[in-house]
Amino acid sequence: MATYQAKIKTTPTGSYYNVTVEAGASYVAKQEIERLYRPITILNLRQVSSSSSEFQFSPEASWIGIGLVGLFFLFAMFTPWVLMVIGGAIGTKFSEIVTQQSLQDYAERDDDYGHKRAAFVIALALICGGIGFTQGHQLQQESQPHAYQIAS
Repeated sequence: MATYQAKIKTTPTGSYYNVTVEAGASYVAKQEIERLYRPITILNLRQVSSSSSEFQFSPEASWIGIGLVGLFFLFAMFTPWVLMVIGGAIGTKFSEIVTQQSLQDYAERDDDYGHKRAAFVIALALICGGIGFTQGHQLQQESQPHAYQIAS
């Protein structure tokens, strides 16, 4: 919300004085002045400032911004590794859904049941991780400037 200021007169013989209200728009500020002061005349209604909350950043917003910049930096520096981890996680989750068995379920079993399912989960995680790594490496190579030799 913004701060609005106006000159009002409340009695026919009185003088003008300044009033200030907080409102989201000028017509709302006028309605607020009319409701609060019941003026006879309203002159020079204008916005004098915006709310300080519109321009101030909270400490939480600052930390979120720093965290986002840090994540962007880590992604830019370690793109292949980040995409490898993401690809491996996606492969693991997808294969656990398909096989209906997680690696934790397999580890907790005492019998020999589920070896093929566990192998499928691990294989798909490795394949997707490898694809993520190669795509990340390719992306990182494309984003770096290339040095060209000038023929003499």
